Amino acid sequence: MTDATAREGRLDPAAVPLPPYRLRMGGAHFKRDDDFVAAGVRDVRLLRQRAGLGRRKTLLDWGCGAGRLAIGVKHLLGNVADYHGVDVQPELLTWAQENLSDEHTRFTLVDQHNARYNPDGQATYDIPAEPGSVDVLYSYSVFSHMLTDDVAGYARTIARILAPEGRALMTAFVEDDVPDCVENPADYLNLEWSGALHCVRFDRRFFEQLVWDAGLAVEEYVHGRETDGQSMYVFSRRG
Repeated sequence: MTDATAREGRLDPAAVPLPPYRLRMGGAHFKRDDDFVAAGVRDVRLLRQRAGLGRRKTLLDWGCGAGRLAIGVKHLLGNVADYHGVDVQPELLTWAQENLSDEHTRFTLVDQHNARYNPDGQATYDIPAEPGSVDVLYSYSVFSHMLTDDVAGYARTIARILAPEGRALMTAFVEDDVPDCVENPADYLNLEWSGALHCVRFDRRFFEQLVWDAGLAVEEYVHGRETDGQSMYVFSRRG
């Protein structure tokens, strides 16, 4: 993966491997190769516009799966100073590690509990990053599979590892004037939710107070624009 093009350091698309279909998280719309790559590129552009991502920045992809965002980085920017993908799912993480790693791109498997994705994991809220070291944190559809205590615990960690001017772009199921926290809400978004933590929906005021108390301030909120109707947040460290 060293044949960079002249424009923005991007790579020849043919040089960037894509994960097999069974490892592509996020729904059927990611099964087509073009759509999968386009989604990664779109989110890198979003991180540039909303979170200040650039080639000299550190980027932590929390819940990276098989590396969709890393592929978007390689297509659009070539590399950032340090892309660090973190996930609890060994098969996905191993594929990314074996196929996408380079001097600017690394992946870490963590063994942390999640009733849906890693039920036998350890009950901790660690994210492998030094305090104040992360310029941009990206987390797509992670809080959407967590209950209140876990969101609060990880939000405290995110507030600790973000750089002073860092930003975190994250998604969650958030609505106005609903119960504080509901797992797999019935008749929500015309989708069938089943199994542990398939969808965790929060009341907006409750959710924003939760992350505020953990040390994060809301910089931006966009309702319902992401996969399956999730909302987008940009957070900063609370001063």
